Amino acid sequence: MSHSCTIAVIDDDDALRESMKDMLESLGYEAIAFSSASEFLAFHRQCPIHCIVSDVKMPGIDGLQLLEILNSKGVQTPFIFMTAFRDQRLTTAARQGGARGVLSKPIDSDQLVAMLESAVGGDDCGEGTD
Repeated sequence: MSHSCTIAVIDDDDALRESMKDMLESLGYEAIAFSSASEFLAFHRQCPIHCIVSDVKMPGIDGLQLLEILNSKGVQTPFIFMTAFRDQRLTTAARQGGARGVLSKPIDSDQLVAMLESAVGGDDCGEGTD
């Protein structure tokens, strides 16, 4: 299956970030990996990003703060969180911020695929916003 989608993966854990990038590419997505929210913010206007998959707990700007920053700039790119520390408060805050969902680590590839397909609409990803 081939997608014309670019997915941003943001996680401070090098191994997880690279394995997530590899998984997305094996599913036919383009994937760009970032080690921090700041690194993503410096890049994100350079090419269309169709979905963001971000860790919640990171040094500096965390995932929830990143979502808030993007919302304040009017960026409507679908956002999916991943975390090893899932709780109801996080899930509620993520949904209130407009996130499509929260995945628990280790990531279940079937759940990831379902969320991505819901977020980007199958094979054709359009222009990077929903």
